[in-house]
Amino acid sequence: MKTPNDTRSAILDVAQDLVQRQSISGVSFQELANRIGIKKGSLYYHFESKDDLAVALLERATSEMKESFVRGTAKTPLERLNYFLNIYQHHIIPTEKLCPGGAFAGEWGKLSSPVKAQVNRLIDAQVKGVSEILSEGIESGVFNDHAKTVEELAQWVIACVQGALVTSRISESKVIFESTLTIITEYLCFNEIKSQKS
Repeated sequence: MKTPNDTRSAILDVAQDLVQRQSISGVSFQELANRIGIKKGSLYYHFESKDDLAVALLERATSEMKESFVRGTAKTPLERLNYFLNIYQHHIIPTEKLCPGGAFAGEWGKLSSPVKAQVNRLIDAQVKGVSEILSEGIESGVFNDHAKTVEELAQWVIACVQGALVTSRISESKVIFESTLTIITEYLCFNEIKSQKS
């Protein structure tokens, strides 16, 4: 027998999948109920509105993102960067989905303040985590800062990844996403790659 927590998690799982594939406007409580196998009214026990649902799934995504950075702390800076990029490559899956935060961008003008605030928290968690990786890598000589601040580089990495997800989805080509990840790594590891070639 499912507990309330099991049902809540199932709702969030299905809702997140729909948001990443269709956007938040593509999510209806009736469809969620049908997919999970519960009555529509039962959804309101867990989430009073679509905004509550959106905030909850973004909070969960933010928490999971922070946990993923913590799991990588024992790795080298380059391994940590690849670990982060692989989350997009193997869990979000280019051409099929957008990231949980980026999926809300297309309807930004229609979103409530609480939803916008939580999207920003998710992006901020990514920037902070990548900044820590880059800072360690620059300090150890693995990464080249290209005369940019760590935060500028982190923002650039996130912008590249998010943009590549969008263009991969439109073109239905994973090659665009994969080449973007390669360019990010080559740019950051410029000195090391150059020394290997010489």
